[in-house]
This record gives sequence, C-alpha cells and structure tokens, in this order.
Amino acid sequence: MCCLLLTATSACATFRGNSAEGESAGGTYMPVTISGLPDNLQRGAESALQIHGNKADSVLEARRRATQAADTLQEYLASEGYFAAAVSPELVESTDTRPRLDVSVGERFRIASIKVSGTDDVTPQAQQRIRSALETLKPGAWARTTEIEALESLLLRQLQNSGYAFAESKGIDALASRADKNVELTYNMKPGELVRLGEMTIPDGLRTKDKAIRVLQNWDEGDLYSPEKMETLRTRVRSTGLFDGIGVEINEQPDADGTNPVDLKLSEGKRRTIGAGLSYSTSDGAGANASWERRNFRGMADTLGVEAQAATLARHLKVTYKRPNIGRYGRTLTAEAGVRDEETDAYDLKGIKVAANLAQPFNKNFTLSAGAAVDATRSTDYELRAQGINSLQDQVTLSFPLGANYDTVRNPLDPQGGNRAYLGVEPGFSFGTGTVASYTRIQSSVSTYKKMTKRLVAALRLEAGSFLGDDSVPVDRKFYSGGGGTVRGYDYQSLSPKDPKGEPIGGDAMLNVSGELRWRKSEHWGYVAFIDAGAADSDLETAASSMRSAFGLGVRYYPGFGPVRLDIATPLNPREGDEPVHLYISIGQAF
Repeated sequence: MCCLLLTATSACATFRGNSAEGESAGGTYMPVTISGLPDNLQRGAESALQIHGNKADSVLEARRRATQAADTLQEYLASEGYFAAAVSPELVESTDTRPRLDVSVGERFRIASIKVSGTDDVTPQAQQRIRSALETLKPGAWARTTEIEALESLLLRQLQNSGYAFAESKGIDALASRADKNVELTYNMKPGELVRLGEMTIPDGLRTKDKAIRVLQNWDEGDLYSPEKMETLRTRVRSTGLFDGIGVEINEQPDADGTNPVDLKLSEGKRRTIGAGLSYSTSDGAGANASWERRNFRGMADTLGVEAQAATLARHLKVTYKRPNIGRYGRTLTAEAGVRDEETDAYDLKGIKVAANLAQPFNKNFTLSAGAAVDATRSTDYELRAQGINSLQDQVTLSFPLGANYDTVRNPLDPQGGNRAYLGVEPGFSFGTGTVASYTRIQSSVSTYKKMTKRLVAALRLEAGSFLGDDSVPVDRKFYSGGGGTVRGYDYQSLSPKDPKGEPIGGDAMLNVSGELRWRKSEHWGYVAFIDAGAADSDLETAASSMRSAFGLGVRYYPGFGPVRLDIATPLNPREGDEPVHLYISIGQAF
C-alpha cells in the first residue's frame, strides 16, 4: 500500500484517558494531544493510543513515545480507509507538556476491485465457495483493514472446507490510486493438494483398546477433508472423559492409495473419581451421598460406578455399568442393580431392582431409549391402612420403559440457554400379594433457558404425568407433588391425594410448573427469584384445578464446578397446617 499526503482537516482533540489519577498511578492514559482529527475518528484513535504506565520521565522517552504514537495513529487511520493520511509528531522540548500530533486524514479510499489468484485449478465446489465469500465484500465499499483481512480469513476457510487441508494465504496485494481514491485488492492463495482422509492412526501403549477409539471415527476412507470433521472427532474423543490431552493431525504425505492418514495424539487421564455431597430441606430432611467411579473399566471406554445415599426419607445403594458405542457411535448400554429403603408420609418401601437400558442418539440433541427392569418390593401404604389392611405387600414388577429425550443445554449444572424435553412411557405389570395388575405410566417434562442479559437467565419448567391401568401396583409408581423436587414451600408429597386421616396416597396424574429468574452478580455469587406450582390428583384436569403455588428467593455460590444452592420458599395459598417457610440446600440449580 502507499500513503499519500492530502489536505488536512482543522479539528483538534485532546484525549486524557480514563482519569487524571491514571498518569501517576500507572493506569491507562494518552501520551499525546492530537490536532486535526475528525470527530468520528476520535474514539477509535483514543482506544488505539491508550497505553499502560506512568508519564514519561525524560524528554528522550517523551519523544520516543510521540513517534510510536504517530506510527500507531497512522496504522489506525489506514485501517479505516484513510491510506493517504499523514501524521507528524511535534518536536518535544519538555516533559511538562504533552507532545502534539498534527494529522491530515485526507480522503477515504474505497475498494475498486477484488481478485483472487492461485485458485484456477481448484474444484468447482471450491470455486463456488470462493464466489460466495466474495459476496461479503464488494467493490465500492470503504477500504477498511478489518473487513479486508476478514475476507482473507474467509477465503482460507472456504478452501479448507472444500478439502484443501493445507491451504495458505500468501498475503494481500493492495494497490492504492492517489487520483481515484481507491484500492485494488488481490488475494494470493495457495490451496495445496486436495486431501482425502485415510486411516486413523492411534498411539501405542494406551490402556484404551483400539476398537473403542476407532468407533469414534466419523468419516469413510476417501472422504474429503473438512475442519468440521476434525472438530467433531475431537468432540467425540473429549466426550469419553478418558483423555487429558487430545491432538488431531493430518499427515501431509498421502499413502499409496492417495489418502492422508489422520494421526491421533492422546494422553490418558486418571481413571478413578470419588465424589460426595450434602443436602438439606425443612420439608425433605437432610441427606448425604457418596460416589465412586472407575472409567475405562475393561478398556472399552466403559464405566463402573457405585453410588450410596443416606437421607431422612430414603436410603439406597446402586451399582451402575455403562458401555458406550456398542456397534456404532453413541449407542450406549446402561445396566444397574440396587437396593433402596424409603419411609415417607405416603408409604414405607424396601426394594431390590435390576434394570438395563439401551440408548441411541440420532443427532447431537435427540436420543431414543428402551429398556427392561425387574423390581421386587415390600411396602405398606396409608390407603391400605385406612381400609384396615396393615400387612406388608410383596410385589414383583416387570416394566419396559421407553424414552425420547431432546437436549440443547450445554451446562447441565447451570444452564445458560437451550431447551430440554423428555417423554417417557413405561408399560408393565405387577404381581404379588393377592394382586395382578397391568399399567402404563406416562411422564413428560419440558424446560427452557433464555439468557436475557449478560448476567440474567430466565428458566421455565413444565412437568406432567398420567397413569393408566390398575391401581394395584407398588406405591412408588403413583404420582406425588410437593417438596424440593417439585413445589418448594410445601411438605414432601403434601400436594397429593389424601386418605381420611390426611396422609398422602399418591395420584394417577401430576402437573407441576416452575419459573426462575437467575442473576449472576459476580464470579462466585448469584441470586434467584422463583415461583413453583403443582399438584397430583386423580386426572390431569383435576390436578390443574387443585394446583397450589409458592414464591421464593435463593442464593447461589459458584465454587467452579457448579452452583451450591440455598432457597427459601413460602406458600402463596397455604392450607391450615402448612408451614410458612421452607429452606432448601443442595448442589446444582433446581432444574
């Protein structure tokens, strides 16, 4: 490019930075006074020339800074299309006054023409993408450096997206015309050879078996290279949770078949994780849980986990085995076995359960699953006690749950945006103490999260459930509402049908809705305002008409892995005997 001297304007501006204190305290300040700069360029010039440090200690230092400031301002003006601008620093004689820069901006240049060299032999697809890229910057536009360089980056990406993995830019030739006040641009591209992806090579000495890594490959040998394919591969490898270091490199030398091998660079991480947590609420009681997990249990990226919980209302111990990518990427088998002991107002229950589930994603957001479970329980419930039946009910339930899940939320513990939707249908039958019952249990939920501002997130959740078939099933198959997981501000299970003694007995339908406004005040602290409403009853229409609501406020502490939650809720339409305030402490957002 060439710089041309043109007629200067007469405006004068002095910039003094953030504050006067900045000059003496090592803050941000302007080292010069500028004369001749138009108003529309003053803010950009100020931003470009602000520096961190103290005022110059000597005349020599002041002169050096003035010269550097002149060069910086010249570059800024050129970036805005003023290629003929001239910036002249005043001779500095003393450190008591700021040196002055005299500016002559001249006329702003436009783009006269845009050419791309070196791409005559690329594929038609690549040529079409280059033509599309050129639509983003057309002749006649102001010759702004940021837009000119952005087009260079876009041209390079379009070549890479067309299979030219080693494409390079050899720079931009810009010919400025003094007479026409314009610039002719030529982008010099070096596409290199068209790359077709070949075999994926895996490092030796890994605990993870090659079979468990090869299933992550997302191309057929001979497919054209694309950055998206390589990023998808990185995401798949990262999602296994097995590797601390992940690298993907394309071998520049093709094999005999003309394809370029893809080299994985992997460093395996720790295999074990131990976790623990505490929770407390005035309605649900106190609880503690602990977990142990062993990743890559058999070298197939599989996981063995043990989870234990001891709480006021329930205790359980569960062993889970998860085997991902069975036969194809994403297909996951989950098997579990566990024992549980629950003592609630609605029922007392002891049970042993064995279950297996197979899930298959159809894209990164949508997953279908199917499973089978055997659940042996011994329970008593207050509905039977009201009828004078005090004996324990021994039952075995066979169920075949089906599920559909849609999820675009990135951070499960603290969602900032996205949506979740779940639909579960569980057909089954139960047999035991004098009963044989068949049923279908349907449950659905929808959650949405919207970032209103940089610090404010709105969250909304709707849950609904329905029960079809015989009632003579284990009591935990029925629906209950009230408590920390559904409607904060009410006792656990209290928004459910009751027997003549006022004890909850469970309903055939459930409807809950919750809304929150989450404000992140700082890195470690946030606040929440929320409203919950819900009920369980004989059917959805009755549940909707009998819903009760509560209002609450919460505090969130963010230690780095997810929020620690403290909520206080009060009923908005309390019944006789309802407590005025309930407190909840747990980890993670409420939903």
